[in-house]
Amino acid sequence: MNLKTGRALAWTYLVLAILAVTWPGILPFARIRPLIFGLPFSMVWIAAWVAGCVVVFGLLELVERNYRTERDR
Repeated sequence: MNLKTGRALAWTYLVLAILAVTWPGILPFARIRPLIFGLPFSMVWIAAWVAGCVVVFGLLELVERNYRTERDR
């Protein structure tokens, strides 16, 4: 994956995450039941998007590090 594609995908995920955890995007998921690991579903929904951001930006870091390594050769 090249740098431009990686950055575009990361931005797309970030925009989707912001829309999914703010009003009105969270309305379909704003409920208490079912409990997942003892947490309300809405809290797990937000935590999953935050965890996804960690993974996406970690992968973006690998893409950028690979790009810098290839550029310096």
